[in-house]
Amino acid sequence: MLLCYRSKGRSLPTQIIYSTTLHIIYTQNTIEMKIRCGGVPEHFNYPWHVAMEQGYFKEEDIELEWTDYKGGTGAMCQDLTSDIIDVATLLTEGAIAAIAQGNPSVIDRVYVASPLIWGIHTGAQSVHTNPNTSGPIRYAVSRMGSGSHLMALVDRMQRGLDLNDASWELIQNLDGARISLQKNESDYFLWEKNMTAPYVYLGELRRIGECPTPWPSVVITISNSARSRIGNFDGMYRALEKAIQFIQHLPKPAETIADIYQLKKEDAEDWYSRIEWAHSQPLLESHFDTISEVLVAANILNVTPTYDSVCK
Repeated sequence: MLLCYRSKGRSLPTQIIYSTTLHIIYTQNTIEMKIRCGGVPEHFNYPWHVAMEQGYFKEEDIELEWTDYKGGTGAMCQDLTSDIIDVATLLTEGAIAAIAQGNPSVIDRVYVASPLIWGIHTGAQSVHTNPNTSGPIRYAVSRMGSGSHLMALVDRMQRGLDLNDASWELIQNLDGARISLQKNESDYFLWEKNMTAPYVYLGELRRIGECPTPWPSVVITISNSARSRIGNFDGMYRALEKAIQFIQHLPKPAETIADIYQLKKEDAEDWYSRIEWAHSQPLLESHFDTISEVLVAANILNVTPTYDSVCK
């Protein structure tokens, strides 16, 4: 299947080839270096697609292969370990946990400096209306150690709720969570609020609260094998920087993003007003320490890792 991203009044003409495994390969000429990247199919990853569509990677003699990961951080970490992808845009807390637990990768830099706003969702018929209420709660999570799992723990800690009252239902992805909540197999599900907004508007889900990450939300993580094989990723970052500037100079960037990701205009405008893509920004040690302490307190990690063992 061939697909062109389209926005109002313009067509981004570069063809995208989708395979049955959700790999997206952008055809290039005179390729010198191949980089395999992955991320969730959400709007903060739009710069990668713009960079491919506009030929910015080609200008750097890079063939970039992109894979959509509906399973989120946990699925990408598995494929970094298996040498299926070289680079991943991971939730910061998930990247630190995975690398501290042995994932052969390193956090190279911050990708999204602004916090991610996680919505706390229930099924439409759920009896739960207040996330501050104590007592047992079954959380739908994509994987143990994933963002949906870690942020559920962060939210409980911030609200002063007993972590022992939380239990976990594995649902793989957003579609699995929708089914689980509808069947009352789980009580809560935490996911980026703009991505779940269509289901909230349809009345399928209810959003009863929010939990912003108290740190930069997304980092670029590179496998050790890719760092050895490729070495220099400056061209990749230059292409991304051009893509971000391209987006910022669109006549109506929020409307373009709403069209592509099937969001309501007001939701896209709300998100775009808050997004801050980083520019050559390392993860600060203070943020690293805060996240590490939360991971230890939540029993995701046994000991606090050192900054140099996780970050470049």
